[in-house]
Amino acid sequence: MSDSPVSESPVLVDPDAPPLLGRRAVVTGASRGIGRAIAVGLARNGADVIAVARSADGLAETAALAIGPGSLTPYPADLSRPESIDGLVVHALGRFGGLDILVNNAASTHWSLIEDTELGTYQEVMQLDLQSCWLLCRAASAALSEGASVINVASMLGTIGSRHETAYVAAKHALVGVTRALALEWGRRGIRVNALAPGYVETAMTSPGLKEEAYAAWVLRNTPMHRWAQPEEMVGPTVFLASSAASFMTGQVLVVDGGWTAR
Repeated sequence: MSDSPVSESPVLVDPDAPPLLGRRAVVTGASRGIGRAIAVGLARNGADVIAVARSADGLAETAALAIGPGSLTPYPADLSRPESIDGLVVHALGRFGGLDILVNNAASTHWSLIEDTELGTYQEVMQLDLQSCWLLCRAASAALSEGASVINVASMLGTIGSRHETAYVAAKHALVGVTRALALEWGRRGIRVNALAPGYVETAMTSPGLKEEAYAAWVLRNTPMHRWAQPEEMVGPTVFLASSAASFMTGQVLVVDGGWTAR
């Protein structure tokens, strides 16, 4: 649906001086879409990445894309299960001894009017999109180094409303709140906590909307740049937030939405 070409490979911000060289990272939801692009992008910018998702096959495809100077190790896990989160942190500590970058990206969504949304569906969305992030931040707290960067992948819908997505909107608004609260809690430790808020991005999760002509046209009509984003366009902002370039930035929401919320 894009009107202009975008590079298919995750952005290498500075090939001569990788800004994340030697940094130790965990990226969740890394088997596809935004999470895959971010995990590969961090590795290509020098970080050593543990890529987490439920799909082992998807993670293998992600790992195949990550070509130095950092590294990428797949770690299949279901983050809707609290015990999996504890196991992930133990694994990360065993491999790295600590963490410098944590990207909470795992998420799901559901489209329906609130009266047509089952309680169980709402709970599933909240469990993965919000609770898993909160639990992983809690579990990883002691593992985060001084100067670490936590990046919670929210959404522009964490700053505005949207019809037919009340569970997702609720989770993402809450995730922005968690981001700001943790920035206050961890600021004296030198740990920065920010949120990345993408607009409409072409991913497997948004593919149902892309297939609906009226919906896809509505997105284009309301996006000033008149196209959907590509997952790789979230790499540069994430590398910025993870790097020393954002050393005095915490508790903020970096919106990357093609101008949607500027209307």
